[in-house]
Amino acid sequence: MKVLQKNSLYIILFAIVCFLLLYYGTIFFGQNKESAPQIQNGVLDLSNWDFDKSGPVKLDGAWELYWGTLLEPGQAAVPTGIFPILSYWSGSLNHTPLKAKGMATYKLHVKVKPSPSMVYGIRVVNIQMSSALYVNGLKLGGSGTPGPSRSEYSPENKPYIAYFPLEGDTADIMIHAANYDFIQGGVASSLYFGSAEQINRIDKLSTGIGIALEVSILLLGIYHLGTYVTRKKEKGFLYFGIYCISSAISFAGLGDKPLMQIFDGFPFALIHKIQGISMHTSILALTLFIKHVCSEQVPRWLVKSVLTVYGVYSVYFILVPFRVYSYTTFIMSALQIVIYFIIIWLLSAAYMRGNYGSFSKRSLLILILAFCALLICILDASLYLLRIVPKNFLFDFCAMSFVLFISFMLASRFSEAYQTIEKMTRKLSENDRLKDEFLINTTHEFQTPLNGIINISQSLLEGAAGDVNDKQKENLSTIVAVSQRLSTLVRDILDLERIKRNEIHLQTSAVDVKVLISIIMDMFNYLISGKKVSLIQDIPDNLPPVRADENRLWQVVYNVVGNAVKFTEQGAVTVSARYRNGHVEISVEDTGMGIPPYRQQRIMESFGQADRHIPEAYGGMGLGLSISGKLVQLMGGELRLDWSEEGRGSRFLFHLPAAGPFRRQRERNTASFRLTPSAAGEAEPETTGRKFTILAVDDEPSNLQVLSVLFAGEAYRMLKTTSPQEALQLLQTSGAIDLVLLDVMMPNLSGYEVCREIRRHYTLFDLPIVMLTARNTPSEVAAGFEAGANDFIIKPFNSWEVRARVNTLLQLKQSVQDALASEMAFLQSQIKPHFLFNSLNAILSFCRTDSARAEQLISHLSVYLRRCFDIPGTEAFVTLESELQLVQAYVEIEKARFEERLTVVYDIDPGLLQTRLLPLTIQPLVENAIRHGIMKKENGGVVKLTVKAAAGLAHVEVWDNGVGIPGGKLAMLTEKNHARETGGVGLPNIHRRLINWLGNGLQIESAEQEWTKVSFYTK
Repeated sequence: MKVLQKNSLYIILFAIVCFLLLYYGTIFFGQNKESAPQIQNGVLDLSNWDFDKSGPVKLDGAWELYWGTLLEPGQAAVPTGIFPILSYWSGSLNHTPLKAKGMATYKLHVKVKPSPSMVYGIRVVNIQMSSALYVNGLKLGGSGTPGPSRSEYSPENKPYIAYFPLEGDTADIMIHAANYDFIQGGVASSLYFGSAEQINRIDKLSTGIGIALEVSILLLGIYHLGTYVTRKKEKGFLYFGIYCISSAISFAGLGDKPLMQIFDGFPFALIHKIQGISMHTSILALTLFIKHVCSEQVPRWLVKSVLTVYGVYSVYFILVPFRVYSYTTFIMSALQIVIYFIIIWLLSAAYMRGNYGSFSKRSLLILILAFCALLICILDASLYLLRIVPKNFLFDFCAMSFVLFISFMLASRFSEAYQTIEKMTRKLSENDRLKDEFLINTTHEFQTPLNGIINISQSLLEGAAGDVNDKQKENLSTIVAVSQRLSTLVRDILDLERIKRNEIHLQTSAVDVKVLISIIMDMFNYLISGKKVSLIQDIPDNLPPVRADENRLWQVVYNVVGNAVKFTEQGAVTVSARYRNGHVEISVEDTGMGIPPYRQQRIMESFGQADRHIPEAYGGMGLGLSISGKLVQLMGGELRLDWSEEGRGSRFLFHLPAAGPFRRQRERNTASFRLTPSAAGEAEPETTGRKFTILAVDDEPSNLQVLSVLFAGEAYRMLKTTSPQEALQLLQTSGAIDLVLLDVMMPNLSGYEVCREIRRHYTLFDLPIVMLTARNTPSEVAAGFEAGANDFIIKPFNSWEVRARVNTLLQLKQSVQDALASEMAFLQSQIKPHFLFNSLNAILSFCRTDSARAEQLISHLSVYLRRCFDIPGTEAFVTLESELQLVQAYVEIEKARFEERLTVVYDIDPGLLQTRLLPLTIQPLVENAIRHGIMKKENGGVVKLTVKAAAGLAHVEVWDNGVGIPGGKLAMLTEKNHARETGGVGLPNIHRRLINWLGNGLQIESAEQEWTKVSFYTK
């Protein structure tokens, strides 16, 4: 470990070198992999380029170059050659020498997709040292004045943008460029071509980043100067403050050159003088800073040499014109790189020797990293100016990193002094905590007897100790109401005290606002039953979650909605939410009594409701809104009164930061889920002897793991999922789920919504549901039972309680299933006397005329009776082939009786004969069609039995052209008592068994006096 700490500097420097090699290697090897069309011989074909989808393009590549001339629009000329636009003027082109100082015309023909309504734009950043831009013969922009000689030319080199429409499909772009001052001439930065909106966005982004960097460094410089004013002995703050301010001004003359835009109209030479003087001032100030803080690591001769060289060069810079000192620009930049490299070397050597001087080990390491960042900054800028890299991405980042590193190093020097202050603060805080502890303990002592009073009074009110008269009920109700108000006040005081002491510990996460509000509104719907107030939700399904503490957000919404409900005698309370600028805004509007203007300013203050004008019947001490406002503020938002008018109502607004991007419309059609192989939920492997299957639904995987461990020793099979939609899918596709453990607070769909959806298909006995919740207030429990829950389990789980409640519900379900099985056996074993009598008469008649036919009918009757008496005690399913044998036996007997009046058609897929299905599901349907459909018509009719594969399932359909079913009786056919009234295995029994197995029962359609169709799906 000590060796690792000793070599930490080498490791960091090695990591920096590796990063630079990887970064520049990626640029060199990846710069030719452009997806946009490339310029070929002065032509760029963008006719198939979609600017809206693919964005703007860089106009890098080979343009036509006309050296030594500034062509007029429309003037014909032979180009000197094809020339890469991002190349400086040097060497020769087709035997024509190119010089840094001179003039040239660039031409490019761009073909685009015709779009009369589209406005295009071109962004020009750096053409040295003057330029003019023409598109289709029109001059659209420029910087300085290009000319054929120095006397006819004026330099400027300021970025500009040109916007223009195109009537056809071609844009002829021509650029005049002239340079007679700088040591390099030509186009120094990429030109961007795209829609006006895209170009404007690029310009704002680039300019914004530059200004943000410069303003940040400027503010840090002002901060350090301000610190020096209060601590004048620390001259390091003075020198570094001067460095920051002068660097910010210097950087403002580079890149997008905001300095030129600020001082628009000032002479070009003056702007460059300001920028250069600022840069040299920053170097001199940084040298003095090194002299002050690194006197033991950096030799004095090096500091003096740097001050001398740059001091003399600064004077030279001031005295000579731009075209003269521009020759020394790269020499001084190279000297800077050498100086910073030497400083890094000296500091690193001192670090390895343990010569920390006035620094701590950590501070010296930070200083080394700071100069590494500065060296990379200068190196990246130099490589960019030399055209070795296409963009200086590291420049801004490293410049800011250097300033931040130095700032952090200076701040750490005072950490020891602050540690002493912190110790004193902790001691004072402890004394304050002891004082507040007394208040908390006293308040807790109030809470315990209050709960006792509420519970005892409530039980007396419910008649636990005998009947109570009206007067006693009134008195007990008053006791309960007053005690609850006092209990709420105690709770509010505790919260207020915790907020005051900053002891509210928020556990922020992504909270689904729609689900949370839905649950709270369900609670209030239950609480205000009988009151003439309607609760309205106006929340879009695609509302993103918010970043908040779920419990505290619940408290805020409950307080604000409760406040609106309390002060609204009749009308509506509307809760709405909208997404705006990265925040979710929630509003609660009521049609209540409103707030007088003179009280609106202090409504958010503690005890703001303590006003003699508030009717005493409303109660409260005015802490709810105050606490809610402070909680919202702690979660990064603001609660405020939007408007209020006496007699008309009020509206409160609060906003919280969104936890994610604006999301798409959520799926709300829970009746049409389709399960994919990857969405089947997580299930434990099948284990012999497991009798029941439990589906656990909780968006927190750790809770699901706890439940799995809790039931590991039980004879249960666990299905687990974190998604409420997947839970509904599993219930539709898996017919073996016996109980659901359902979390209340989940994303997209709340536990109450899922519970209500399940109850559309399953009764309380068919599928028990146990709600998992962290809250167990009476109103929440009541809302859960209203949604269809069988029981509640409070988090955190108690293993004994969970197992006991689950076992009880499963045993109850088993008892109900046993009762249904007994009913099934009873119905199955019934032999209708008239059917047996009629069958024997038919057989007897054939005995005299057709003995072979009689023998066949006796065989069919034998099969039918054997199947009816063969009650499946252990087999829950039969094959389709076995069920069809029963159907055919029954049909043959009936055809013997009714002869030509009955026709039965079979359309069976042979590949489905071994499909498993519930016993006595098809034969009763065929019997029903014959008895109640066909035979009630004088001429009889046709029954068609169809079994076909559909969507991975077997679709069974029994159709007849009998008398049909009146519309009013269709809904009654699957009711529970129908089988009792008609005898036999009735439609309700088949319907319930199918729902329990697959989640879908019988589908019945009919046209009276025309036809009837009964169908279902099986696996």
